[in-house]
Amino acid sequence: RMGPPGTSAAGGEDARPMTAVRAAGYTAVGKPPGTGSTFDPAGLGGSRGPAPPLQKRADNSVEDLCREMEREVNTMIEESAALALAKRHGEALEKAKEAGKHERKLCQKREEAGLADQINIDLTYSVFFNLANQYHASGLHVEALKTYTAIVKNRQYHQSGRLRVNMGNIYYEQKKYPNAITMYRMALDQIPNTGKEIRAKIMRNIGAAFVRLGQFQDAISEYGQIMDAHADVQAGFNLFLCYYALGETEKMRRVFVRLLGIRPPGAGADADADDADADEA
Repeated sequence: RMGPPGTSAAGGEDARPMTAVRAAGYTAVGKPPGTGSTFDPAGLGGSRGPAPPLQKRADNSVEDLCREMEREVNTMIEESAALALAKRHGEALEKAKEAGKHERKLCQKREEAGLADQINIDLTYSVFFNLANQYHASGLHVEALKTYTAIVKNRQYHQSGRLRVNMGNIYYEQKKYPNAITMYRMALDQIPNTGKEIRAKIMRNIGAAFVRLGQFQDAISEYGQIMDAHADVQAGFNLFLCYYALGETEKMRRVFVRLLGIRPPGAGADADADDADADEA
């Protein structure tokens, strides 16, 4: 017969409410049902002890030491740059050299610990780049060129070819204009055509080097390309002077007229305001 509502069977001690959450037929070893025992069908409760404590990682592990050394090198680079900004070039150079020594020790330590894959090539690049800049600022051109050469010859630094502009500037300061032109042109090859402003600056440097060599026709070619692609006042004025040096009066007149139509940098907003006032008047 049917038992009372809410029960699984009629009568008996084993009657279990339908709402029970305890699994039917499973009890802890040696304990009768209903005593609040934990579910342990395999009988492992007596053989398990507390979980062992987690092992603490040593604070002076090789990886931690390397990360600390890396932070120190970054700090030295920043201090060197700050000293250079304050025109304390001698101190900036010494700090740059110190950063280089620490970075080499860091790389050596990682290699010895089998952590060569963690060597930070960006940090190495920053160390060399800062060192080359400080050599240049201190007037040590030979050392600066050697450091820049070490960077541009490293194939890991894909954009380092642009640093040939810096090398070209050093050759220009040394009055080695053919070398400077070579470096500028190699750097120009690294700049995409979309970088019009950067390309224009490098081409102005090439034109200036040709002027120093007295090769005005070559300089006119460089300045003319700038005026065709990204006209600016400085390139136009230099082009005007090149034509003056060659006595090309008609071409001087054409360049001068073209210069009148170029707005100087930062004059756009003022000119627009003047045009608006004139319209209102």
